[in-house]
Amino acid sequence: MKISTMVPLACCLVISFVLPVELDSRCTKVQGNLSDLNPPTNLMIVDRQLGELTISWNDSLSEIRKANICVRYPFEYKYFDSQTWQEDSRLLEPEYTKAFELHRGVYIRVKSMVLTWRKIIKKESNWTVIAIQPPPGDQETLASDVSCIIYNYSFMNCTWRRGSKAPHDTRYIMYYRQDGNTAQCTHYFVDEHGRQGCHVAEIKVDVEKILLCINGSSNSTLIQAYYTEFNPQEHEIYNQPENLRVLPNLTVMWDVPPDNECTEYQLNVTNLDQGSTELLSAGEETKYVLGSINPTKRYSLKVRRKAKHTCNENMFWSEWSNEVFIEPTRSFNMHWILRMLAIVIAMVAILLIFAFRRYRVLEIAFKPIPDPQKKFKALFEEYNGDFQNWINCRIPVSTVDECHPVVIEESPQNEA
Repeated sequence: MKISTMVPLACCLVISFVLPVELDSRCTKVQGNLSDLNPPTNLMIVDRQLGELTISWNDSLSEIRKANICVRYPFEYKYFDSQTWQEDSRLLEPEYTKAFELHRGVYIRVKSMVLTWRKIIKKESNWTVIAIQPPPGDQETLASDVSCIIYNYSFMNCTWRRGSKAPHDTRYIMYYRQDGNTAQCTHYFVDEHGRQGCHVAEIKVDVEKILLCINGSSNSTLIQAYYTEFNPQEHEIYNQPENLRVLPNLTVMWDVPPDNECTEYQLNVTNLDQGSTELLSAGEETKYVLGSINPTKRYSLKVRRKAKHTCNENMFWSEWSNEVFIEPTRSFNMHWILRMLAIVIAMVAILLIFAFRRYRVLEIAFKPIPDPQKKFKALFEEYNGDFQNWINCRIPVSTVDECHPVVIEESPQNEA
């Protein structure tokens, strides 16, 4: 290797090792001048939008010191009904915004942490903890079994059940927040299963999250508010595939709307003769070749779709498409034909035997023909079979039958 090449390389290696050590020693020196790192103070909620809270605190560090050290703020939380703290983030700034299920009550804690330039923890403070109490009211009065589904990239239906201890006059009101805007839902309904719900005519799917609050009111008691957030893409139901059809070569094909991006398909194949159903994955393809079905059986087919797992964790399949049927094909079977032919021949033979015995057909058909020589010996012995001579001999002519002339006399006509 040339010297001209080795010199820059050596410089790079020196810088890569010496600079972090120098920076680290600087951080260590500054840290050495620090007394014990105090925990954050004045932990408070500075903004609240439905269940989304903005929390700030004071780290008790001057700006000069923070300019020379690496400081981070680990942030954790746990709900009142949980035993485990959930680590959320190591923050760069002493402020954080996050959505919580406030009806469960939540503990929030934060601390200060000083790192070296190599991200090694050198010093950390104790935790500062605050408790955010749930909204007033019995927890069994809040809306339960809440579910939101987005249809056709445009509208959303959210449904819920009345709390087990909520009075019958309880009236729930739904608020939702998306893309920084909060609105109240106005179109309420009760579905076929008795669930209460509200219809949002316009909803955005390409936002990071949707915040939801379902508040209630009653004349007899306080109704606790319900808070949650969800990713709209995880709660979206696509339009079902259309025009499902089966080609003669048993290739199943279907059409999809123009929004066919990052979509996977699933086929439902039911053997109608046996009553068994099989779900087949077609991946991203809009066709599927049925290679394992029995051509002598009858089948029904339908298909549905949802977003692929590689795109987002979509929870819901679309509705099933139109249903098509595959009728069995009867192939030419020589053994079956021979068996049927043998059965037909046997039946015809039995019928013929019965008819012959019933009407004595064989006796009549095969009755012997009489021999004329035995009946007419003279014809053959005396006249050598000459029937004319024999018959003339047998029929004598009498004198009465001879011809005689007859005289006819004409009588004179009377004159007028």
